[in-house]
Amino acid sequence: MHLKFNILPGQFQALFRSEKILWFFFIGVLSSLTDLGLLYYLTSFLGIWYLASASLSYCCGIVISYSLNKYLTFHDQNHHYIAQFSTFAAVSVSCLILNLCIMWTMVELLSVHYLLAKICGISVGFLWNYYGQSTITFRKSRSGGKT
Repeated sequence: MHLKFNILPGQFQALFRSEKILWFFFIGVLSSLTDLGLLYYLTSFLGIWYLASASLSYCCGIVISYSLNKYLTFHDQNHHYIAQFSTFAAVSVSCLILNLCIMWTMVELLSVHYLLAKICGISVGFLWNYYGQSTITFRKSRSGGKT
């Protein structure tokens, strides 16, 4: 069963129509649960400032997300692991910055609990992260192979 996305133009339509986004979502849930669990532990039990905790926990989620998405979502055979992980991390850091801005705004200006703010940040960053990873990190080269 294929869903029609009439509102999305060409490239976006192809990106979000595939089963890859479902794998990306499920792996994102797993890495987000890791992220949230570490954020809670670091902030509530160790007393680390919530934005510092959020940065550290997000980085742990990046490692899980890269490892699983490389093989399960994108079936990527690229053996340039360091260069590819660096690209993956750069896209992820752009999402982290967005996430931290959302968290700060919600916690400091709207008095929202830091975990709820984190969940909102994760939700907002999902589509940006998928778009970035699928078009930059794991894009297909013009010759049909992986870059």
